[in-house]
Amino acid sequence: MKDWDTMAVSKVGQGTLPKWWRDASGLSEGGVVEVRPLRDGMNSIVLTPKPAGRRGAVGLLGQFAKCPKPVELPDRHPLPFK
Repeated sequence: MKDWDTMAVSKVGQGTLPKWWRDASGLSEGGVVEVRPLRDGMNSIVLTPKPAGRRGAVGLLGQFAKCPKPVELPDRHPLPFK
C-alpha cells in the first residue's frame, strides 16, 4: 500500500479515488465514505469507508461468506411443547 497518492478534483467537486485505495477499502464497486476535517491548517480531510447497512438474509449470507473459516453449526435440542 502506498503512503500517499494524488487525486484530481473537477470544478463541480467530483474526483476519483486511487484504485489501490478503493480495492483495499472494499469500495471497488463504489460506496459511501465519511469525510472528517483534520483542522491542521492545510485543509486536510480523512476519508473512512462506511459499510453499507445490509439487512435480512441476503446481508447475513454475505457476512458469512466473508468469514475466514467455516461457521460451525450449533447443537440443536428439542423444544418443550404442550
